Amino acid sequence: MTLRVEFVDFMPSNIEEGKIYLALNYNTIIHKCACGCGEKVNTPLGRNEWNLLYDGEQITLTPSVGNWSFNCKSHY
Repeated sequence: MTLRVEFVDFMPSNIEEGKIYLALNYNTIIHKCACGCGEKVNTPLGRNEWNLLYDGEQITLTPSVGNWSFNCKSHY
């Protein structure tokens, strides 16, 4: 699965499928669940949260994202 990265100053009110919104000034990433269920996923960045690697084209989050509280229970 590949999500297109969009750097933003503020999170948009309409989160599009297939995009991952990265707001570095707020240390957070928001996207719709990669399984396609439509749930909005908030991934805060920080020492005790997720870490971000960016190679100029793609991002990698560690640890992986587990949506255990959603009906889909997706993990990626």
